[in-house]
Amino acid sequence: MNLLLFSSTADTSFPNLVGLQHPGLAGMPTQLVCPIRENLAFTPLRVRIRWNGMDFIVACDLMRPINSAALKRIGELDHAASLKILTTFQLLLPSED
Repeated sequence: MNLLLFSSTADTSFPNLVGLQHPGLAGMPTQLVCPIRENLAFTPLRVRIRWNGMDFIVACDLMRPINSAALKRIGELDHAASLKILTTFQLLLPSED
């Protein structure tokens, strides 16, 4: 699955959010998203990605719900970047270990 990229601002030239929710749940009133920026500090819970020739950091540790009406879809990530984000996000979830 390729994660969706959104903008929650009037500037839709690049994304500021990555959706973590399954696209089939797009009709819900809120979507789970992580911020994406060019200038975020890198940590073990953040992922470096490349989109349209630009480098970004996805802050998996700052996931939050946002009103779906505020989101403008502007693209999607490739499979490798999506998998890296989902794998990193899973580190935040409790396990039975």
